[in-house]
Amino acid sequence: MDEIAQPVVITAIADAEFEGMVSSALFSRGWNVIARPLDTKALEQAAHTHVEANLLIIYSVDLPGLNRDLLQRLKLSKVSTFGFADETGSARGFDEISLRPRSTEELISYIRGNIRSPLLRSPLIRSNPTLKARVIGVGGAGHSTGATTLAINLAQELALLNRNTLLIDANLSAPAISTLLDLRNLAGEDKWRDLSPNFSVAEVTQHNVTQFSERAVDAASHFDFLVLDLGSLSNISSDLSDRRWSSQVKIWSSTYAQELLITAGSDVLQSRRLNEVSAELGRIKLPAKIKIYCQGNENKSKEDNYLSLPVDARSCAAARKDRTTLVEISEKAPLRRAIATMAKQITGALQS
Repeated sequence: MDEIAQPVVITAIADAEFEGMVSSALFSRGWNVIARPLDTKALEQAAHTHVEANLLIIYSVDLPGLNRDLLQRLKLSKVSTFGFADETGSARGFDEISLRPRSTEELISYIRGNIRSPLLRSPLIRSNPTLKARVIGVGGAGHSTGATTLAINLAQELALLNRNTLLIDANLSAPAISTLLDLRNLAGEDKWRDLSPNFSVAEVTQHNVTQFSERAVDAASHFDFLVLDLGSLSNISSDLSDRRWSSQVKIWSSTYAQELLITAGSDVLQSRRLNEVSAELGRIKLPAKIKIYCQGNENKSKEDNYLSLPVDARSCAAARKDRTTLVEISEKAPLRRAIATMAKQITGALQS
């Protein structure tokens, strides 16, 4: 399957109710469902007609005429397949069959999580673990929008509110937190590095990203908050459906994050990128509560639901120079105060 292109999908499911749930879930997130055959003859015809490198077939074992030879031919033609059990939960003797998802969110999470590494796919859908920690993703509508600054300082402010907080640098294309906080060899930590009683930091790399899900779930049992710097969210819909190692954290965050904070600049180009990201997020419909923060008021019109963050270049420059957070530079700096208020709102500590 192509590493960037969105999959082209064929659903081959006899059960009308289950097929309707699958198709509507994919349609609502902008996936291209090109055929919905009801038997193996129609499935083979559809697969032959649409010979594409990124073809994905989602089938269930109740499809009339389904057999191992057909599934093997599809695999040999490099078509990706996902097989689901029948209504009773039976695999009917077929291999690599998963239980039917109980919701559209579980379906999308399963496909996103497994489409990247089909040879390592778990044969059964497992219920998502209940995480103790609240997961907050922070990303930019493009590059250089202040997402890393927001992530670092939001994590610091949560820690100052006595919330045990782990800041995770998951900006795999341009990690910066270890440099900005002067944390040498952060990527070599087995779990995380404690900076203060309530503030810890970790870094995701190409070397350790394959263990990220297990490490994150483990961290979520220890911390109150996980704050993830996700980097740029441009082309987010492609990131959530491709097979690149660099997309794993975004795929995980799309399932577990309760909040997604997006930063944007104020110039024309960044405003355009913000509109593009907003349109993508509207199509894929993540379960997280999304908030968009723009620097200053230049992007904001009366119709926009964007929130403003003060432009505070002097304090940010001083924090970078001293390799520290904004609160250490000036407690009364406008950006620091805005992020502190944000942390209080998140924790419910802000008095009405």
